[in-house]
Amino acid sequence: MATTNVSDLDTITRTTNGARLPTDVNIPQTISNLNTMAYHDFGDNTEIDTTIEWVPPITGKVDKFFLNIAVLMNMTARSTNSTIFNSVTITLTKGGNDVLWTQTFPTGFALQDAAGEVRMFIIAQPIWGNDFFVRGGSPVNIRIQTSFTQTSSNTIEMGLVPFFPTTADSNSKFFSQSGIIFHISEPSREIVTELGPTV
Repeated sequence: MATTNVSDLDTITRTTNGARLPTDVNIPQTISNLNTMAYHDFGDNTEIDTTIEWVPPITGKVDKFFLNIAVLMNMTARSTNSTIFNSVTITLTKGGNDVLWTQTFPTGFALQDAAGEVRMFIIAQPIWGNDFFVRGGSPVNIRIQTSFTQTSSNTIEMGLVPFFPTTADSNSKFFSQSGIIFHISEPSREIVTELGPTV
């Protein structure tokens, strides 16, 4: 279900690479003073557990990829106590249960304890040193899962944000597109020798 929300959020945090802000020149970005953004929510008090399919265009080795994914938690109603948005886990698999890569990213958020409070977590992370091979036309599954701790009957929505601001202020700001950029190295020429039975 599509939902809209103001883009000057209460809190935005993001992953860092040794205290540096990672980026990738291939990610679509624009500057705008828009104060609304859309997100896909999965229903009241429901964790995100969704899988996206990527079909490699060629056969080769993925020697690096860049995650640029925004996830938010919106407390739409509050009764008592608080709720906390704990983490986001990304898992890449192929052929069913063949795990290529997985990592859990803690958000570092404090408790959410006010109705209308929205917190967004941006995974902006280069991944390398985890090479894996892909075959052109053979799907790779990208599973996105969230974790939150609900301490009362508060109502929250977890949302994936397709186009998101990178700062929380209400001035003109950079908007970036959620997604993953894969770098596939050129497939090398291989000579395969089949050995038959000796007679």
